[in-house]
Amino acid sequence: MHDAAALSIAVIGGGPTAVALLESLIHSRDAVDSDVRLDVTVFDPSPHPWCGQNFAPDRPEAVTNAYTTDMSVRHWEPAHIDAWFEASPNAKFAGCNFAPRGLVGKYFEDSARQAVSRLSAFAFVSEQVTTVRVADNSVRIETKTSSHSFDHVVLAMWRGEKFDPYRLIGQAKFCAEPYPLAQSLKGIDPDEDIGILGCGLTAIDLTMALKADGHRGRITLLSRRGLLPAVRPSPLKYELQHFTVANIERLAADRATISLQDVVDLIFRELDHAGASRQALVDELFPTRYGLDRLRRHSNNEDGQIAYAIAIKMLSPLQDAWYLLNPADKAAAAEFRHIFNSLCCPMSKQRAIDMLELADSGRLNVVRGLQSVTKDSHEHFVATTTDNQSYRFDRMFSAISEASEASGVHPMAGSILDGLGKSGDARMHAFSGIDVDRNTSRVLDTYGRPQSRLYAVGMMTIGAFHVVNGYFLLRRRTGDIADAILKHHRERHDRRSSHRAGAAIEPA
Repeated sequence: MHDAAALSIAVIGGGPTAVALLESLIHSRDAVDSDVRLDVTVFDPSPHPWCGQNFAPDRPEAVTNAYTTDMSVRHWEPAHIDAWFEASPNAKFAGCNFAPRGLVGKYFEDSARQAVSRLSAFAFVSEQVTTVRVADNSVRIETKTSSHSFDHVVLAMWRGEKFDPYRLIGQAKFCAEPYPLAQSLKGIDPDEDIGILGCGLTAIDLTMALKADGHRGRITLLSRRGLLPAVRPSPLKYELQHFTVANIERLAADRATISLQDVVDLIFRELDHAGASRQALVDELFPTRYGLDRLRRHSNNEDGQIAYAIAIKMLSPLQDAWYLLNPADKAAAAEFRHIFNSLCCPMSKQRAIDMLELADSGRLNVVRGLQSVTKDSHEHFVATTTDNQSYRFDRMFSAISEASEASGVHPMAGSILDGLGKSGDARMHAFSGIDVDRNTSRVLDTYGRPQSRLYAVGMMTIGAFHVVNGYFLLRRRTGDIADAILKHHRERHDRRSSHRAGAAIEPA
């Protein structure tokens, strides 16, 4: 039997991903060696441990865009969150429904507390980590006031720096951070004309909250492309047959990479097998309609629903396909990031209905081709488009998607990545973020070698995996990390045991 030596692990970032990681570590520990003592320390200066800013207590208009089941912290037990909701006064949100983010945040908090109770030791350090250094047998972490050593460290910072292309932060009546909605929407005159930068899910949340408040003024969503989130199709019971990780790996076996044509061929084979329309997916990837026009099409297009539902199921193996895609085709596919974001982060059908209702009443508009935003002499915000149209607003919010516009690197990650890069312990990915091993999420050093003690997950790995903002994808990665950590621990223990046994036999 293995000894019960403690395994010390640090997690930098204490949001929802950290909760999934705690659960995965416990699950892997119980499967590999239940005698291992897990000693976990989480570092995060956030005022909202476990739920982060997006899942902090807020108004009910801030809802998830994923079905409740997809928000389970256990990758092996999707119904875990359903059981939590069914045991609460909010059972109606269980299953294929969309729950308020604040409630899901409460689930994250409760799950974290339960997971912590199953660890041998735990600490939450509300400090910012400044330095991470990899040694032979440990990883050193430093904050402004202390230093620590751990067997393994997981980088799990989530939010990127706030993107401010028009330099509006600090301006009166400009809100750079919409969440919590309960705070950002205080004191708004119901007759004000509101401008919202961005057309993603945050913009939808803001719009729905204004609608709930009975806002009478004009609401305008503005962006360069005017691409609203797609409308999530109904759940589809279907298992992928062709677009699978095994088939993707088989294609890459001989030449180490795959081509964009390989990916397209697999996707089309999958659609053909399911009897879905190829053209429906092509129309999504090369849209000719934008804004409210595209939203109306999505709301009424039944023919494309099966193709889109299958495409959503492809998101998980798509991470592997992107990872193995050759660099030239990656550069070409990266130009479609805004399309991927629209399709990967859809809105619910009810949200689409509500948005169109606002538009039909003349209170909502979506504008594309945004070029600049300034303030005039009357303190109005003036937005100008590429076709020289101007729009004036009394108040403006930023809802620009960090995944599509920002670097994806947390402010507290800057010094960490700089240090790891200078020491050669990590290499930056050509398409942003940090480079990691596909199967274990171990950070790759300057020479492309996986670090056995340092891992990264979430927005830190946006270049490696391209699509990283689905929670069901994040929890899968935490499972890979936990398995790798426990396997590494067991292998080291076995080597030490073998060495001790050999040393004892030789003198005899």
